[in-house]
Amino acid sequence: MKLRKAMAVALAGALVLTTFATGTTSEAAKKTKLKTKKVSIFVKGKKKISITGKKAKHKYTFTSKKKKIAKVSKKGVITGVKAGKTTITVKDTWKQKGKKKTKKLGTINVTVKKKATPKPKVTAQVTQAPAPQPPAPATQAPGGDVGSQTTPPDATQAPTAPPAKTSKPPKTQPPTPVPTPTPPSREDQKPTTYYPANMAEVEQVDGVTYDPETGSISVKDVEQFCIPLGYTVKNGHAIWVKIKGRMNGEQGFRSWMVNDMANKTTLSDQWEAKNEEGFQAPGEFDYTFQLLSESDDVTCLLIKGPVYGTNIDDIVITSLEISYPLGEGSTKPDPEAPTVAMDLDKHMITAGSTTTAEVSASAGKIKEVTWSVKDETVAKVEKDAEDAKKATITGLKKGDTKVSAEVTVTVEGKDFTLTTEKDLAVAGKDELVVNASIESAPTEVIIGDTAELKVTVDTGTIESVVWSVEGDAATIETDSVEAVKAVLKTVKVGEVTVSATVTVKKDGKTATDTAKVTINVIRDPSDIIEIDITKNITVAGRGNKAAFEVQADGSVKCTWDSSTDAYTFVKFNFDGMDLTNYWCVIDAEGDNMNIDITDAVRKEPAWGNPYSVTAPVYGKAFPYVVKLDDAAKNPTNDKEGNPADYTNVAGVNIYKGDATNEYTLVVKSIKFYKYEEDIPKA
Repeated sequence: MKLRKAMAVALAGALVLTTFATGTTSEAAKKTKLKTKKVSIFVKGKKKISITGKKAKHKYTFTSKKKKIAKVSKKGVITGVKAGKTTITVKDTWKQKGKKKTKKLGTINVTVKKKATPKPKVTAQVTQAPAPQPPAPATQAPGGDVGSQTTPPDATQAPTAPPAKTSKPPKTQPPTPVPTPTPPSREDQKPTTYYPANMAEVEQVDGVTYDPETGSISVKDVEQFCIPLGYTVKNGHAIWVKIKGRMNGEQGFRSWMVNDMANKTTLSDQWEAKNEEGFQAPGEFDYTFQLLSESDDVTCLLIKGPVYGTNIDDIVITSLEISYPLGEGSTKPDPEAPTVAMDLDKHMITAGSTTTAEVSASAGKIKEVTWSVKDETVAKVEKDAEDAKKATITGLKKGDTKVSAEVTVTVEGKDFTLTTEKDLAVAGKDELVVNASIESAPTEVIIGDTAELKVTVDTGTIESVVWSVEGDAATIETDSVEAVKAVLKTVKVGEVTVSATVTVKKDGKTATDTAKVTINVIRDPSDIIEIDITKNITVAGRGNKAAFEVQADGSVKCTWDSSTDAYTFVKFNFDGMDLTNYWCVIDAEGDNMNIDITDAVRKEPAWGNPYSVTAPVYGKAFPYVVKLDDAAKNPTNDKEGNPADYTNVAGVNIYKGDATNEYTLVVKSIKFYKYEEDIPKA
């Protein structure tokens, strides 16, 4: 009996241990991780944050450190606002035993780049290897209803599906493209004007630091990193690089051209610092060298360690200038003028006391600042001896005046002179000064969200606060317990000004001050998604008799040869996104075309081609508008037997059908709108 009891206890213990072990393995499998670590996008570009191992009943929040650089929606879609760098913090929140728990999943380094005017780019497709085909257009019954769909064979097989519908023939035959002239020999290409590279756009790599104050790049123990050229260098074209700085280590570095930051494919000859006459490390360096492009896809300069397997030990790049003679005049647009702003530490001071002011610029480097006050009898201003961006203002007598700053900012070698100012009130020497301000007031709030506001003062006890809001885009609700707090509730898109009039008491004195902030109520940035159509374009189909050309205005010219196979298409690819019930709007000029939209990873059953989530449409004029809802779905299931959905949309296919004419289409933009009312009216 005792033996049986002992065995029972042992078996029970084994079962418990097995349960614990299984549970532990299961939990480990469900570990939540932040997959996205680094993002590089253009202004108005978008990128979805990826989190693996998400758990039910957990809430994931996203916070941008600098919303003026990049915003992030509740769904984790990052949108570039203006050029610069910021970080986004991702947190996981859940309830455990009735208590709220929060864990930081990590931070994402975000670089937002200004979208330069693209250099015209022709990509010859006639020798490209066959690629997967788009789905065959569904057969169309009289009256325009779409019937059963058939799928084209692989590009290497003879077609067995019915011919594609024919788009409307062009009215005029497009001109034959002019061949690109052969560039001069390397020796005959000479440098002309050197333009400064935008070092603020340096690739974000651990160990690489850009200093906006000095405009320099510090590099410590780094294998390699890229700096964008700001244009695309054509095959056979040479650039000249002037690079200055200091080597604090003893190894040196190498450099050559690559296609982009992501791939870093070597596409030019190689230069090595150690081969330069007078090479000295440690020490200052000032090198000029030539690189010759071996492709039409060169966009970045790569800086790499001195030899294979050795990192860059310690260098500082203080200046980087590049000359591209064969591309000058069309590839380097003038930089946009920055904006400047002033921060006044206190907007009210007493006679004899001081406050400080500082100016900042949205881009570039501040070169010089001239400070002044409108009424020099009320206050005086003195520039900081060590930092021209700062100044000290001293009150002289009771009155109101303005503090002004004329700021010279250098952006990519060009100087801009701008002005900014702030109101300043000077009180009597013995008067009570409040200096009310509204804390945590955002510059923008997404419609449907709220913002918590709180008013603070420099001194004294707050007796009362009167909150108000101007504008109908939001309302204000005061806290019934704490008068210093209020909640802004958004109503519609627009601008509001929130005011808090504060009455303060101290030492028998009473004073009043009003703090104001302007807040913009905006749509979620992910409500309008614009695809960068100049990137990630592919061509597929038998013979690949189609070509595309990125034009100077950012549009893409697509051409289908007269003998192009019915299923040859130009595809605009992008990162997969959940676009359920969004409106797709394609703005283009030219011939009527056939169109369908594809999934990022799913395949068709018969041929393994990318799975079309929308039923193909034929002979459509532009702008073409379609809502991604049930009515537009592909009636044929994917390879796994699952019906179409729009949870991972990643491409737009455009193809002409089996017409025998040459077809031309200039695609201006591809956008997705969450709300129909946001779509521009024709």
